[in-house]
Amino acid sequence: GPNDSYFVWKKNGQKMKACIMEQSHMLLDGRVHVLSWVKDSVSENTEYTCSFISKVGNTTSEVLITVEDKGSDGQDRWTKEFDTWRSAISEHDKMMQNWRKTW
Repeated sequence: GPNDSYFVWKKNGQKMKACIMEQSHMLLDGRVHVLSWVKDSVSENTEYTCSFISKVGNTTSEVLITVEDKGSDGQDRWTKEFDTWRSAISEHDKMMQNWRKTW
């Protein structure tokens, strides 16, 4: 996005200031590649809203995290999904580090 881009995170309608992680990398054409995520834990149903703000426009995404007691089978499935997500973030981080080394 444009170099003035930034994120606004909300948890259950309240603006978040903690737990927000971001990576940004300036591109040669003046745009910025920005990745943002939240490191948080929940024990009850929680709605997250992520808004991407810039001078050329805004967009918002929402997700509702539903907490359910599924027993060990549900825990195993969640662990596998979390490991997949963590692996994707790690691969993205490696890719961006390699990109920085080449520029």
